[in-house]
Parts: sequence; structure tokens; C-alpha cells
Amino acid sequence: MNASPHDSMVELLSADGPDPDHAEALMLYGRLVGTWDIGNRYRFPDGVWRTAAGEWRFGWALGGRVVQDVLFCPDFMGRFPGTTVRMYDVTTGLWRITWISPKLPSYFTQVGRPDGAGGMVQEGVDAEGRRTRWTFSEVTQDSFRWQGFTQTPEGGFDLFQEMHAKRQS
Repeated sequence: MNASPHDSMVELLSADGPDPDHAEALMLYGRLVGTWDIGNRYRFPDGVWRTAAGEWRFGWALGGRVVQDVLFCPDFMGRFPGTTVRMYDVTTGLWRITWISPKLPSYFTQVGRPDGAGGMVQEGVDAEGRRTRWTFSEVTQDSFRWQGFTQTPEGGFDLFQEMHAKRQS
């Protein structure tokens, strides 16, 4: 693709679909492309769980080798939007993943892969260096469940966020 000086950044970023050379592998996250209504439950630092509705949009980016999303949940006192960039690494068959939410600020890096049960698991670290695990489970064409875990002082994992998604379009 030859970029013209008149192409917007969004036009250069977006892609119509997966890179055809790796389309099958790219569908691990590519099957989420679209718009989802979410019910979000999040444990705040004070230990209280709060719930809110939101929207999660997934799309193809960067030549179809990236699935990028934007998560917007306005009732969490401005805690969102944030974006995740999931790049398929053709050399390892894994996904290199970065989440950022500048307003918090929040930053995670992870590696994603199939979980063996039809979902995905992402593991990595947060900005403070704590281990993290995010999972997509119960994935169907029209719904999925997402859970976020962070490392406990004892070395285990503790649930801090859960979302149930239903496809909008």
C-alpha cells in the first residue's frame, strides 16, 4: 500500500481483514472483531466491587496482523477508554499484547495463546511488575467472558475484573 499525504492516520492503521498468509492463526483473536456490549465488574483499591455497562470494539489493524480494541466504560469514573494491541508473531505463533489506558494511567504487556478449551489466555506484567493473567472463556460467535487476574503477595492470582460480552454487530 502506498500512503498518500492525504491518508488519515486511522486509514493507515486500519485493515479490512486478516493477513491472508496467516488468516487461520489470526482468527484466535480475529473472531472478536466487531462491537460488543459489556457488563463490567471491577474491584477498586478499597476492595469494593462496582459494576458498569460499557462497549468493547475490536478491529483489524496494521496490515491485518494486529487485532486492536478500544474498551469504553464511562461509569467507572473516567477509568476508560483504553486500548489493547494484539500482534500475531509469525516467528513464534504467539501473540504480543500491550494494553494502555492513559487516563489511569495503566500499562500491561502480555503474551497470548490458545487456552486449549476454545478460549485464550494472556500472561505478563503490569506497570508495577506484578504478574498478570487475562482470560477469554466461553467464547461463541455472540458472547464471551473475560477475566483479569493479578498476582497476590503469596504468588497466586486474584480476580480483579470480570466482563461478560454480547455481540452488537
